[in-house]
Order: sequence, then structure tokens, then C-alpha cells
Amino acid sequence: MSPEVGGDAGPPVDRSPRWRIPFWALQVLELGVAFLLVTQSVHVGHGGLLVAAGIVFALLALTADGPLGVLRVCGQRLHVLVVAGLAIGCAALAFVPALRPDAEGLLVIVCAVVAVVYLATRTVTGSGRSGRRSRRTAHGPVIDVTATEVPSPSTGAQRPAGADAGADDPHSVLRKAGRATGAAAVVGKRVVDDHRPQVEDQVKRTLRGAGRLAGRLAGPKTPPADPPA
Repeated sequence: MSPEVGGDAGPPVDRSPRWRIPFWALQVLELGVAFLLVTQSVHVGHGGLLVAAGIVFALLALTADGPLGVLRVCGQRLHVLVVAGLAIGCAALAFVPALRPDAEGLLVIVCAVVAVVYLATRTVTGSGRSGRRSRRTAHGPVIDVTATEVPSPSTGAQRPAGADAGADDPHSVLRKAGRATGAAAVVGKRVVDDHRPQVEDQVKRTLRGAGRLAGRLAGPKTPPADPPA
């Protein structure tokens, strides 16, 4: 029996890579690779190609239209293609006899190129600043004019009869404040009366001690005893 025409073909198959990285991660990788190539160029023979490749990767990372870009003159999709192409070109130039570094430098540049190309194919690219601006414009807030309720003058001017029933009268507020102040003064006076003997005794002892100390400092000092003959 033949399958029905126009039937359900099943869910679409996702052929995208299993994991992806954001665009800023690719920029961080490019800056890290640039730093690695430049620092390792002083430890290998014929390291001019490493220095040139590091400068190129750094410039590409700083001119991309991404979070770490400074000039942002190159779109994200174009940036990924340019980075992958230049990385493969640097790997090819590394085997040219006039530019080929020693074995250690060749290993460094090949590993860096493989890492850059592999992660460039896993990078999620967007449309840059213009795309973000258009998305913000397209998905901006929508104001429903019909849902806005405008109170009529007749209903808005009316107030419930008991709305101000629980409001405090200014005179009652003043009376409450006066009672609270009087209660606080009575409590303070009671506390002072309860602790006045202890405070006076402590003050008298402090004054007597200070007088003794002053008398000792101002009194005549005994002359030192004569040394024995």
C-alpha cells in the first residue's frame, strides 16, 4: 500500500553540530592564540611567521563585530570565513622553505591553526549590531490602545463616603505626639532618679582619685640617697 500524499513526514532532522560556542569565545581564542604565537616566536628559530600570524589573529579579533571588537568593521559570518581561510594559509606558509620555522615552531603554529579552524566551525554567528538593532525594533513593546481605560470625569471625581473616615485629624495627631513626649520624659526622669546615687558616688571617687594623683605629681620629690663611700 503506497503512503498517502501529503502525510506527516515526521520531525525535521537537526544536522547542526552537537555543541556550539558563542562568538566572543572565538574572539578570546584568537587573542590567546595571538599571544601564544608572539611569545613562542622568541624561543624558536625563524619565528617571523609566528609573529606575523599572531598580529593577524589579534587584528581580526579586534576588528570583528562582536563583544570584544574595537573597530567592528567585519561582520561575524565574514569574520569566521576570513579567520578560517587565513589560518589555513598560515599553515601552508609554514611549510615554505623560506618561511618555515624549526620543528617546535612548526608544531606550535599547526596546533594553533587546527584549534582556530575547528572552533570557527562551531561558532554561533549573528547579524551584528544592525541585526540586534532591527530585532529590538521589531520586538519592541506593543501598546494596546483599546485596552487602556480612561476614567470618566463623573466617576473619577467621586470618592467613597467613608474614605476619609479613618484619616487622622491634625489635632488628634498633635495630642498623640504630646502624650508620647510626656511619657518619654517621665520614663527618663525615673531612670535618672533610680541611678543617681550610683552615678554621684562614681563621680566623687573619680574626683578623689584625680586629686591624689595631682598631689603626687606636684609634691616635693625626695632627693636620691648618697652612694655609700
